[in-house]
Amino acid sequence: MKHPIAVALALIVVACCAVAVTAITVIRGELTRSVTLPGKTVVEILPGENSRKIASRLREAGLIGSERIFRWAALWRRADRAIRFGRHEFQGTVSVATILEELARAPKPILRVTIPEGLTLREIGALLEAAGAVHADTYKAVACSQELRRLVDSPPAASCGEGYLFPDTYDLVPGMSAGDIVDLQSKRFRQVADPLIASAGSDKASPLSTAPFGREWQPVAAIVTLASIVEKETAVAGERPHIAAVFYNRLRAGMPLQTDPTVIYGVIDSGLPWNGNLTRAHLETATPYNTYMRRGLPPGPICNPGRASIAAALHPAASGDLYFVARGDGSHEFNRDLASHNRAVRRYQLH
Repeated sequence: MKHPIAVALALIVVACCAVAVTAITVIRGELTRSVTLPGKTVVEILPGENSRKIASRLREAGLIGSERIFRWAALWRRADRAIRFGRHEFQGTVSVATILEELARAPKPILRVTIPEGLTLREIGALLEAAGAVHADTYKAVACSQELRRLVDSPPAASCGEGYLFPDTYDLVPGMSAGDIVDLQSKRFRQVADPLIASAGSDKASPLSTAPFGREWQPVAAIVTLASIVEKETAVAGERPHIAAVFYNRLRAGMPLQTDPTVIYGVIDSGLPWNGNLTRAHLETATPYNTYMRRGLPPGPICNPGRASIAAALHPAASGDLYFVARGDGSHEFNRDLASHNRAVRRYQLH
């Protein structure tokens, strides 16, 4: 009985070896198979794309014949993990081997765009258009899509996906779509915000636990909304937790937030005339974002806050102050009572 089993095992081993030899022969053949291109061919590999998607792009560009064999060849040569995203150019006669070598090189220059903290999605769109990345209207359409709103779980009455388009420096591949860019921003937001929110969740004194926003608010959406107001109110890093504390104190006291940036956002978002100067007429214009006329938080974020403002909204300073006024040098004076606040207003703004 042992002899037939041994023969069967030997046959299996021989068959496996034959298959392996055949596979290696095919892969080697594919590595040496060449294609002469009619001109320059550009392939843009986007961040996060896997070998299957990359092979599909190469086949569509006429660089390879078989996606499967290309993936096998890349795996066999251990080149699948060396592929670098960006803009790669091919011309003349190319083979799978030379294609893999090019994909492992530093790509052609990419478009580096810095999006400052505190910009609105409209301002980001204008910045991207000026940089030659995408049209502002196309970017806004994606940022306002229902798909993005569901993805980031923005408040129902908020303006588009405002607040979740994280400000940062991005290396964009020329030709990237607005959807690709928005996807990068929303993923970056999660990378930054999720750890901050997770660490604050264990703090019983955190706004996530005390929830002074009202029952209609999801805590994270409220945090992002408040962080956007903090972002617009001060550029002084050390003041952000103090600014956040003032707004929390006003929310708990049932006082209107009375913050100018929300009024400005509401005027622009409503399509009303705006020349850059806030007037009494604006303060008396009833928009959903007018926090002089409406109590509580505005319907959603008024800009896209950075890490420091999100952290400030999660960890406000220990303060009982209810007021602050700009000193004129970028900083603010804080006060607990209206009389002191009025004196500060006269000192810094009415002189």
